[in-house]
Order: sequence, then C-alpha cells, then structure tokens
Amino acid sequence: SLTSSPRKHLIYSGTTGIIAAATTPYYGGGMRLFPYARLFPEKLQLRLGRISPLTGFFNIPSIFEGSYREKGERTFGCLDFVGKDFEVEVRSARYEEYVRKRVERKKRRRMGIFGGGGGGNNEDGSNGKKQKVSKGFPFQHSGESMGVKERFRLRVVQEPVKFVSFLHPRIVVDD
Repeated sequence: SLTSSPRKHLIYSGTTGIIAAATTPYYGGGMRLFPYARLFPEKLQLRLGRISPLTGFFNIPSIFEGSYREKGERTFGCLDFVGKDFEVEVRSARYEEYVRKRVERKKRRRMGIFGGGGGGNNEDGSNGKKQKVSKGFPFQHSGESMGVKERFRLRVVQEPVKFVSFLHPRIVVDD
C-alpha cells in the first residue's frame, strides 16, 4: 500500500513490479524515467511500474524518452504520483509463498547433496534451528543495496545538501 504523508491517506493498493522515485527526470544513461520530476519545485515523482518484461522490451524507445503511456482501458502500465512525502508499505502473500518455497527447495537440495541425514540431527537434514524467512523486498538507494524492507518513507529534504569533492578544481583555459 502507498500513503501520502503527513495526512496519511491511501493513494494506491495493488500489485507492481517496481517502485521508483526521483527529483530529477533522468535515471541514468539518458533514460528519462521520471518525466514529471522537475515540473513541481521541491517535490518528487513516485512511479509504480506495472508492465511485463515483454511489454517493456517492445516499448524501450518510448520508455527511454519518457513518453511511454499504457493504452489499455483497464490496465495502467505506469502510475505516477508527485508529492513531498510518501510512505510505502510492501506486502505480498505471493512473495511470502515464493520465499517459503525457496527455503524448502534449499532444504531438499541440501538433503540430496548430503544424503538422507544431510549431516544434521533431524530427519529433514536440518539441525533443529528454524530457518529465517526474510520479509519485505529488496531495496536500493542510488543503486546501492540497502537490504530488505517492508516499509520505507520517501520525502524531499527542505534543507540544502552540501556535497564534498576530493577532486582538484578543473581549470578551463580558452585559447
């Protein structure tokens, strides 16, 4: 579910393949993934991508230039929101089922490799310790993995951010 803070009202509940946000239109390599990012000063664009990989492949040019819009009457390929503060809660029974099955496959594989006992103390090859099942979804910030999150907040910071550069200043000389 997706809420817009500070008054916290639900603005979306449903499935999505990707949740992304930015204050600049370009994602990288010139891909204009956030075409509404700078239209409103001091706000960010939140985009929910709900297209299949095959649809994405066939629409690479329009996605790259930021003009892709789903034409379906009942489906929405991308849902775009512009605001200052969003709180995202990611839940999925389908994903939890996927994680549970993945843990079971690992157990079966381990039993196959080690034989019936798997080197553990129990019939199932485990050592009696409960397997930790991760909840939530993989989360990245600026391309860096930040672990798995079930809930996170996206907001625009009002104070200016100072950047540090350890590079020497570049000098340009006109001839």
